[in-house]
Amino acid sequence: MTTLVEALRNHWDSRQDQPAVHLLRAKLPDLTLTYRDLIRAASDVAAKLAAAGIERGDVVAIILQHGVPLVAAFWGTILHGAVPAILPFLTEKLSPEKYRQDLASLFAITRPAVIVTYAEFAAEARRAISDAPDGSDRPIVIDLDAVEAVPPDWASLGGVIARPDDIALLQHSSGSTGLQKGVALSHRAIFNQLEAYGRAIALRPDKDRIASWLPLYHDIGLIASFVLPITLGVPLVLLSPFDWVHAPGRLLQAISTHRATLCWLPNFAYNFSATRVRDRDVDGLDLSSMRAFINCSEPMRAASHRMFAERFASIGVRHAMLATCYAMAENVFAVTQGGIDGPVVVD
Repeated sequence: MTTLVEALRNHWDSRQDQPAVHLLRAKLPDLTLTYRDLIRAASDVAAKLAAAGIERGDVVAIILQHGVPLVAAFWGTILHGAVPAILPFLTEKLSPEKYRQDLASLFAITRPAVIVTYAEFAAEARRAISDAPDGSDRPIVIDLDAVEAVPPDWASLGGVIARPDDIALLQHSSGSTGLQKGVALSHRAIFNQLEAYGRAIALRPDKDRIASWLPLYHDIGLIASFVLPITLGVPLVLLSPFDWVHAPGRLLQAISTHRATLCWLPNFAYNFSATRVRDRDVDGLDLSSMRAFINCSEPMRAASHRMFAERFASIGVRHAMLATCYAMAENVFAVTQGGIDGPVVVD
């Protein structure tokens, strides 16, 4: 396989009934998408993009909350041959004025042809467009609160003719040193990363399961916890980051229920989990299935690892599970990986 569309087509041909994503949703029943479900939903989005006049290579800005439309919008854009860029959406913790200013700047830089968002946010998206500097392209807005199941017509999908060196997606840097920067990643670069990183973590698609609450607008969530599992056929258990913040025990419950083996976390999540998860939230859980909790995205603290391991030792967490990773959006994802073949080095 040399493109993401080839990977999806391979899944369609060989594993339609295999679970691709288990979506955990607050106050709603959990929902499992098979590869058949995922590709049909993505095909509906691809058709919507085609009907709106979006062309191959156009940038598609995706501003959607956790759920089926978000998953479908990303992979539907890939199927269409356009370039997805997942952006954060406005929350109660963000200043609307600052958010709109940052969004307008991102629009001016990435020049999306369309913004795919939910109806409730469409007016906010249009305000951000109007605030963009003069001379920038004015994208259209597509409301996407739901998707249909549409069988893929592979012959008509623009992504089928993608080449390895074509741009597959934009992912944004963290913005820690200034405005977030969109990094254009080719299909080849993504597959080079997945192959190399899969070896580094001894990935076994037939054995591993990945659990994550990470937002998809950063590389740790987008690549390690979304593109990697879906592309390589590793079942994914996906929570909303906002659900996790309100109830951090839900991640551990998901790991126990689905027998997950891999999970990437920023350093603060180790402290947050150790201090905020209540005893009743983990009563009866078993995390012994885990191969690695991989610390990534922030400066990594040995004290945070110790706190996490001691807090959850009674439900199966061992120090040997605590791994480390350094990643850069510009490198697709991982640059280094520790803790898989032996203990991490503490300096």
